[in-house]
Amino acid sequence: MKPMISDNIIIALKNIKERKTRVFLTLLGIAIGIMAIVSLMSIGEGMEVAVTQELSSLSDTIFVTIGVDAEGAAPTGGGLDFTSMEYLMDRDIGDIKRIQGIKDISPILSGGGVVEYNNEMKSVSLLGMEPENMQAVFGLDSLGLRQGTFLKQGDQNKCLVGHNIATEYFDSEITVGSRIKISNKLFFVSGIYKEEGMGFSTQTDDSIHLTEHDFEKLTGQTNVSAAIVKVYDVEHVNEIADGIESVVNENHGADDIASVVTMTSILDSIQSVLGIIQTVLLAIAAIALLVASIGIMNTMLTSVMERTHEIGVMKAIGAKNSDVMSIFIYEGMFISLLGGISGVAIGIIGAQGFSLATAQFMGAMLQPVFTVFSITLGITVAVVVGMISSFYPAYKAAKMSPIEAVRYE
Repeated sequence: MKPMISDNIIIALKNIKERKTRVFLTLLGIAIGIMAIVSLMSIGEGMEVAVTQELSSLSDTIFVTIGVDAEGAAPTGGGLDFTSMEYLMDRDIGDIKRIQGIKDISPILSGGGVVEYNNEMKSVSLLGMEPENMQAVFGLDSLGLRQGTFLKQGDQNKCLVGHNIATEYFDSEITVGSRIKISNKLFFVSGIYKEEGMGFSTQTDDSIHLTEHDFEKLTGQTNVSAAIVKVYDVEHVNEIADGIESVVNENHGADDIASVVTMTSILDSIQSVLGIIQTVLLAIAAIALLVASIGIMNTMLTSVMERTHEIGVMKAIGAKNSDVMSIFIYEGMFISLLGGISGVAIGIIGAQGFSLATAQFMGAMLQPVFTVFSITLGITVAVVVGMISSFYPAYKAAKMSPIEAVRYE
């Protein structure tokens, strides 16, 4: 009697059950490849979501500096440098204000000063800007304060201290509430920045931030090293940025002295880098799957050889080539399906573990994003790999001569 499809499936499952150890090792190879795909996709998606959410609040913001390639530096770790030796002129600020679509422009002042703390004196960089812009630029999750609060409009003789200055410049650590002297004037420490290293802006590590009023009063300097421009309509931010660049370059008599960068351009660059990294990692995962597919093929070829007599008996009592072939293909697909499901589960656990590790060692949790697409893709890829890898062994089994197969011992 001709075997039904359900009978072929039952036989395939029975064969898997009888070879638990071999099946487990084969399954493990598939699971590792699928784990890599699911975890890497979820981590990559989580990174993109985190960056997008963090920078979207500044989508209406344009940063203008002189002589600094901010757009090129920001995505690669150089940060936005607000301490350039070149300065924006009053004429630049006035001309920028007259560009249509600009809501507000706030200068960033830079200079140097001497800080005294516990009878020690160190030279530091100083930045002066309006408090609301200070929080907008440096208040992002990855750039925020580890202690204290941001400055508010009207605050006087208060400052924010960079991580390195607070922890490394002096024998005793500066904390929130400490009182320090900057150029012989007493200031209250309102907040301490997180450690950023070579993050979005290196200015939070090795500088002290003051209000624009306190900076001018303290240093007597009005050097504008950068400006923060706000626009009314985000849709026109790139067009306005081009206009600002043209105006500043013309004022300074140079073609490329102005560096004008928008959050959208930084976001595009970051997403491009993330895409390349994710592609490379997924290629590595694909290699792991290729190795696993060879393992499946080897397992199925061994199974065909061991069951040669059984195949001969099946064909002798009426089983068609398609029946024999389907049994082995089902077997490979089921092994891969189990590996795929296991890989998805391990991938989810691994991605969550990576998230906890980033929170523990980097101080910021990167939340992976699991989508139906990534999970479905992982399982589908596993099943397809199993089916393709089983095709040759199944074909070889189907083409066996029943007489020779029955005689095989």
